[in-house]
Amino acid sequence: MVSSANRALAADAATADGGDALLSHSLLLGERLYFFSRLRFLAAAGILTGVLFAIQVVGIEGLDLAVLAGTAVFLALCNLAVFFAVRPYRRPERAATATRLLIWTASATILLDYLVLTFTIWQVGGSQSPFLAFYILHAIFASVMLSRRAAFAHAAAGYLMLAALVLGEWFGWLPRHRPLGAVFGGPENDFRVVWTLLFLYGLLMAATTYLATGLTARLRESERRLRDAVLRTERLADLRRSFLHVVVHDLRSPLGAVTTLLDNLSSELGGPLTPQQRQWAERADHRLRGALELLRGLQVLADLETESLANLMVSVDLRAIVQEVVEEYADLAQQAGQSLTAELPEGLPAVRGIARLLREALVNYVTNAIKHAGQGRTIVVRVRAQDASVRMEVQDDGPGIPPEKQAQLFQEFVRVSKGKGAEAGTGLGLSIVRRIAEAHGGQVGVRSAPGQGSSFFLTLPIFKATGQGET
Repeated sequence: MVSSANRALAADAATADGGDALLSHSLLLGERLYFFSRLRFLAAAGILTGVLFAIQVVGIEGLDLAVLAGTAVFLALCNLAVFFAVRPYRRPERAATATRLLIWTASATILLDYLVLTFTIWQVGGSQSPFLAFYILHAIFASVMLSRRAAFAHAAAGYLMLAALVLGEWFGWLPRHRPLGAVFGGPENDFRVVWTLLFLYGLLMAATTYLATGLTARLRESERRLRDAVLRTERLADLRRSFLHVVVHDLRSPLGAVTTLLDNLSSELGGPLTPQQRQWAERADHRLRGALELLRGLQVLADLETESLANLMVSVDLRAIVQEVVEEYADLAQQAGQSLTAELPEGLPAVRGIARLLREALVNYVTNAIKHAGQGRTIVVRVRAQDASVRMEVQDDGPGIPPEKQAQLFQEFVRVSKGKGAEAGTGLGLSIVRRIAEAHGGQVGVRSAPGQGSSFFLTLPIFKATGQGET
């Protein structure tokens, strides 16, 4: 069973070297080990003074003072090494640099505690010792310092030590120590035994309560900090929503005015333009369209920040949305030398969502394909039902996307070019699609390979109606 504890410990250490190394449990391990090392000094002193008190004051007979004093000294010396080993890692930032060392140290000290406890119990009554309940206290120590798996493994190791002691005495493999006054061996009303039991169980209950209340206080403090963090996050979210609405509102009017003025200028309402002036106007119009695209993206983000978004969702027919978008952007695809078509099966189930946002998601996919697929390419919008969801995808036979770039596509303000041309766009389009999908309980993704085209998809839950209304 000790080997099982070691295997569990090795798993703990391996986990600590990975993504869980910065969990609060690992960060506080040094502090806890340091705290328990100081308690262990008290335990060693308690063994020595307790034996002297039991012999000299209580009058317990049959205790081996030399053996128990040697046990206390052994525990103190071993703990001295632990004390100085963990002392530099009391602070969380230092503990994070030595997680593996601290986990191994915790395991070794817990096994040492079980060994010392078992030996002490053997000397003070064995299977009848009033110290038997201290196995529970050591199990709590292990639960505080180690993972669930490792704590169970160490508890099993301690239980096997206890079983070996009890069975060893039962079969006569170990000599029995029954100090009179520590266990019942004489008169049933021996007050020394009653006093010993009351004292030890009072000490055990006090120690257990101290540990439990300490843990509870930490949990309450963590809960308070988490609640404060949630409140701060909510305030930041409110500020973000307000900022987005203000930006969208304040930019829409001036951009609309500039668009009108540029259209008038390009139409030569103010007089003929020179070739240089027309080039400047076209460049300004191109930049303005980029700003308008960004503004539209910010408008969608502002809509997605609405707290009551779920209450606005109804049954949506994706066929109608796809047909509308394909008809609207077919001319744009044709201007780019591409064909844009739709494949829509009959009997397609409705989805639960907000039509305006789902249309925005599809428009982002379609315009992204038109922008990057290249001349002479084919773009197909497909919708099909699968299990409990509907899958909508936009496929093109363009140059494809390298695998190392695909993971970044749905992040905000990331622009990845499919071909050799310059990257274009605001970097919000695909991230907006992801946000829309998440708001609808759906998922997004892409399948692509260089030279084999790309397929961007969006899955949405099928709408289900109940007898009492829509769900």
